[in-house]
Amino acid sequence: MTKETPRQASVNVTYQKKVKSKKAGGAKKRPASVMAEYNEGFSYTDPASGESDTISITLTNIDLRWANKWMPKKGDKLTAKIIEKSWDKAGKKKTFYCGKFCLDDLSYTGPQLTCTIGGVSVPEGNAFRSTGRSKTWKKATLKEVGAEIAKKYHLKLHYTGGTIKLGTIEQSNEADSSFLKKVCEDYGMAIKIYSGKIVIYDKGAFEAKKPVATLKPVDLQDWSYNTTLVGTYTGARIKYTSGKDDKEMKCVVGSGKRILNINEKVESLQEAQLKACAKVNAENEKAVTMSVTIMANNRIAAGSTIRIKGLCELSGKYFVDKATHNIGPDAAYTMTLELHRCQKRITKATVMKEYQGQKKAVATKKATTQPAATEALAVGDKVIVNGPAYWGGNGGKANQCSNMTMYITQILGSGYKYQYGVAKRKGGTRYGWCDKGSLKKA
Repeated sequence: MTKETPRQASVNVTYQKKVKSKKAGGAKKRPASVMAEYNEGFSYTDPASGESDTISITLTNIDLRWANKWMPKKGDKLTAKIIEKSWDKAGKKKTFYCGKFCLDDLSYTGPQLTCTIGGVSVPEGNAFRSTGRSKTWKKATLKEVGAEIAKKYHLKLHYTGGTIKLGTIEQSNEADSSFLKKVCEDYGMAIKIYSGKIVIYDKGAFEAKKPVATLKPVDLQDWSYNTTLVGTYTGARIKYTSGKDDKEMKCVVGSGKRILNINEKVESLQEAQLKACAKVNAENEKAVTMSVTIMANNRIAAGSTIRIKGLCELSGKYFVDKATHNIGPDAAYTMTLELHRCQKRITKATVMKEYQGQKKAVATKKATTQPAATEALAVGDKVIVNGPAYWGGNGGKANQCSNMTMYITQILGSGYKYQYGVAKRKGGTRYGWCDKGSLKKA
């Protein structure tokens, strides 16, 4: 790129204000040319899985019109594009489409008098994210469940992956968004909402794709690297006993000393294998991570892979977990990438066994009569945790714990499913909420 043809980047945002009645003037549209006059900063966040795409726009509000007649309201619609000129080639113009968004966040700051609006790419209204629904799904596939939920909210389903049979699953007073996200994650599939579509895909298959770009130290404006063994595993084990027929199923995937113990209901050994592989592979994504800031490169998107070169042992192939596009007031256009290193995924079981009979029934009965199983637990007790530690007392996102030493910090009432708050040290910050069955006095 020569000095005569500098790279240029701009944001094209159209704003559709929602008005309650036609008498009030219907929907009022503010074109990109009007929005550009007030735009002081723009960011677009593209996550690979588990979240919706989002945008954030900072607007100058010196005349306070964005706090008066133009005051944004939740439910207003925005469409965003990034326009590049002479980015890859002198004189060439390219458009990067960010998508359609519903306004869901609004803030003001002073004394500079700015207004920041945030939008999310989910269906209009709150039902998809907040309305609890209950349903029993029998003999359905993941694709069928996704298609039914997508149709309900007038979304399209884009599904990439094999057929996953779910057996019987319960949706119990849970929002469709969180329910579908959990089911996808349980079976090792990624999910995101983008521009009127629910996108479900096999993350392992996408990790195996060729890198879309190679980044060298000279390309990295800023970067950080981390590697850890905490919370990473060489294998996983699921052991489940059916209350109906006293049948016990045991499935081990991978091998080695760092085994993740999973407390999960399964209906078959095949289901156990899928869930065990999904859990251990998800945990192991934390083993090696990087964050890098680069000049924008729109070949790189969340869900793609890149190659880091020239950083010795830090080099390698990385999966893009999140890509955030930033355009400042000076039109500088950068991207911040959140990455994890691609490694060999665990895909097959090393042990798959099914037990049934009197011998196993007796062994289980003896185990339940151990004094430790009926011991009362109190705040301050030192315990060994085997199982999930949830973010909330009624569930949500969870961290899997395997023989972790914790301390009980709080005990909730019977109205909560997971009553025991635990922390890594006495009096420390709470790590999560557990049920009694996953705790044993140390």
